[in-house]
Order: sequence, then C-alpha cells, then structure tokens
Amino acid sequence: MSQTTLSPRHQRLALINVCLGQFMTALDSRSVIVALPTISVYFNTSVAVIQWIPLAYQLTIIGFVLSLARLGDMMGRKKIYGMGFLLLALGSACSGLSVSLWQLIFFRIVAGIGGAMVLANGRAIVSTLYAQEGRGRALGMTSMAFHLGYITGPSLGGFLIDTVGWRWIFFASLPVALGAAWMVWKVLPETTSDKGRLSIDAMGMVSLLLTVVSLILGLQQLARSGVGWAAVTAFVVTVIFLGSLLRVERKAPAPLLDLALFRVRMLSAGILSHFFVVVAHSSTFFLLPFYLQGILHFTPTQVGLTIIFFSLVIVFLAPIGGWLGDRLGSRLLCTLGSLLSVVSMLALSRLGADAGHAAVMIPLMILGVGWSLFQSPNLSAIFSAVEPRHVGAVSGISLTAANIANAVGVAVGSVLFLRWLNYYGLSGSVLPAYTQWTQTPDVFIKAFQNSWLIIAGLTAIAVVTSVMRGIDRRMQKSS
Repeated sequence: MSQTTLSPRHQRLALINVCLGQFMTALDSRSVIVALPTISVYFNTSVAVIQWIPLAYQLTIIGFVLSLARLGDMMGRKKIYGMGFLLLALGSACSGLSVSLWQLIFFRIVAGIGGAMVLANGRAIVSTLYAQEGRGRALGMTSMAFHLGYITGPSLGGFLIDTVGWRWIFFASLPVALGAAWMVWKVLPETTSDKGRLSIDAMGMVSLLLTVVSLILGLQQLARSGVGWAAVTAFVVTVIFLGSLLRVERKAPAPLLDLALFRVRMLSAGILSHFFVVVAHSSTFFLLPFYLQGILHFTPTQVGLTIIFFSLVIVFLAPIGGWLGDRLGSRLLCTLGSLLSVVSMLALSRLGADAGHAAVMIPLMILGVGWSLFQSPNLSAIFSAVEPRHVGAVSGISLTAANIANAVGVAVGSVLFLRWLNYYGLSGSVLPAYTQWTQTPDVFIKAFQNSWLIIAGLTAIAVVTSVMRGIDRRMQKSS
C-alpha cells in the first residue's frame, strides 16, 4: 500500500472530511423519511409505493458498497470517495427536480451509488491514515458525526418542508456535497492498496442483491400472512441465491466477497456481533414509534424528542469508546456493549400502558451507551485483524452487513409484532389504525413486550460472539 505521511493538520482535515461524509449520508436518509407523507400526497400515491424512495437508496448501497470498496482498493480510495460526493450532488439535484415519483426513485438510486462510494471508502481512509495510533478514537469521531446527522435530519427536514417545500430537502445538500468533493481533492492523499487489473464481480453483486431482496420479501410475506406458500417460496429462493453467491465467490478471480477473510476469527466474530446488534437497533426503532403513539399517545414531535436521547448519548460517548478500545482492546468493550443492548431490550419489554417519559428514555440511553462501547472498538478490531491491502474490502463487508441488518431488523420487528397479534386473536388483515389501539391496549402491549423479549434473545448472540472473538492483534503486540 502506498504510504503517505501527513502533517497533523492535514490528518485532522482528512478526518473532518470523512466525518462530513458520514454526517451527510445520515442527514440525507433521515430527512427523506420525514418527507415521505408529504411526497405521497404530492404524487397522489400509496404508502406501499412511496416506501420505494428509501428502499431504493438502501438496496443500492447493499448491492454496490462491496464492489465500490474493491474499486477503491484498486483504483484509489480518494478517486472513488470524491466521485461519491459528486454523484450525491447530482442525485440530490435531480431528485429535487423530479416531476414524477418514478423519476424520484431513479435518482435516489443515483444518490445511493454516490452514498455507497462515500461509505465504502470513508472509514477505510480513516483507518489507513490513523493506522499507527488513534484509529479507535478517529473511528469514534466518524460514528459521532453519523449520529449528529441522525439527530439533525428529522428536525431540519421538517423545517424545510414547512417553510420552502419538500424539494429543498434534496437541494440543501448540494453545497455541502460539492464543498466536500473539493475538499477531497485538496486535502486527502491517495491510499491505493492493491493496484492491478480492474475487475468487478458483477455476478457476485447481482447474487448478493437478489439474496437480500428475496429474504426481505419472504419476511414481509411472513409478517403479513404467516407461514404460507409465498413466504416459503421466497425463503427457498433466498437459499438458492445464497448458494449461487457462495459458489460464484469461491470461483471468482477478484471476488466481491472474499470468503477467505472470514477464516480470521476476529473478523467473522466482529461482523456477526455487529449484525445482531444492528438488527436489535433497527427492529426497536421500527416498533418504538408505534408504541409511543399508539399506546402512550405521544405526538410525532414527542416521539422524535424521545428517540433523540439514543443518539445524544452516542455523540458524547462514542469518542470515549474509541479511546478505550485503543487501550483495552475490543473483546471486553464489545461484550459489555452487547450486554447493555440486551439489558435495554429487556427494559423495553417491561413497558406498559402507564409508562412515563423516563421509563422509555432510560432504556434508550442504555442502548446508546452500549453502542458507544461496542461500535468503535469493534470496527478498529476487525480492521486491525487483516492486512492493510484488505482494509477496503473489510470496510465494504462491515457496511454491507450493517445495511442488511437494518433491512432485516425492520422486517423482523414487523414479523414478531404481527405474529404475536395473530397469536392473541387479532389478524393483520383487520389491524386497526394505531389511534384505536387504546380500545384494546392489552393485546398490543403483550405483542410489544414479547417482541422485545425475542429481540433481546437475538441480541444475546452478539454477547456470545463478542466473547469468542479472541484478543486483538494490537493487544498481542503490546503484550
């Protein structure tokens, strides 16, 4: 890998740029979600169709992030990363100018490719520039930047919708994206690690995307109608595509997913831990707004102000978690962080009809502390577990696993909640609007509680894989 020595000032500027990319991608996705009701009215379309706006963005990232991480390794991370900001700007501008829903969805795909470029290479750049020391702290700063975007997105999106219209959600990101692209060319060094023949595993990319899409469709069918021919067919197709993916990746000269990397216990354990923790987060934040509004009668504003406590904790504690990871290694901190996530799920499973603000916010704050202790040490450990030439590939793998976990988590939350309602005699086909849930609150409360209990069990898998990961390579060297 080409090594470039940066002055401390340029190193800090490079970190600021990567943090800006993390902030922007989080801000973009969160502000768009706030705009979905307004856009559905504008284009006179259903909720089922309007969901393709965020889904197109997320599935694009899942399908492209590994290939773009590989491209960064071969062509240069700076090139791909900088082009990502330009594509984000183009996709955002065209999204704001769209005259039909399907145009908007198409340009969200364009923006998704740009987002995949930024996400796939940003953390790899930070990991490379801070390889000697401070990697955990730097990765903690990127996590903090992401959650700042996560916090800012809903409030900024709502303000823009109310004042100048939904199109400005997309236009507002233009100067930021263009400024970030200019900063890339001026500040960042090239960090190419594996120059060679350009090769993209198209079959692997398609197989991965089809595997995830069929899995999500199967889970949606399971939530809607239980175990039926549609759900079973989708899961069978998922297994077929997964088998095809594994077969293609074993034979590909430049595989999208380097299966040999998973022989490294630290990497495989870290990815598995990350997956189950993110599934817990995603399913929780899918269920929680329905509980808060349907059972506790929170307004949307109160829901946003309650959920924000999760990210506020991370903003302050994520850099500390990275600092501790540099000194204590990942096994202790990731185990403790996963355990706190289990505790949070168990606390949420005890919420009833008379829960107050504190009863909801405290579990969310515990979840935020757990994530702060888990995320940065886990990322730092899996980057340190492989050779520098594989850093880009590992960045892509971790991002893909997180995006898949986000999609799977929403589906799992839906499956658990609707299946428990069905168990208690309330069919999903006659499910009343959340405004009517207080007429029979016990059924819905039991469904929420049991769902979070099962989610706690899934999160406990991350505790086990964190314990089994072994000692970081950095800790072995220091000892």
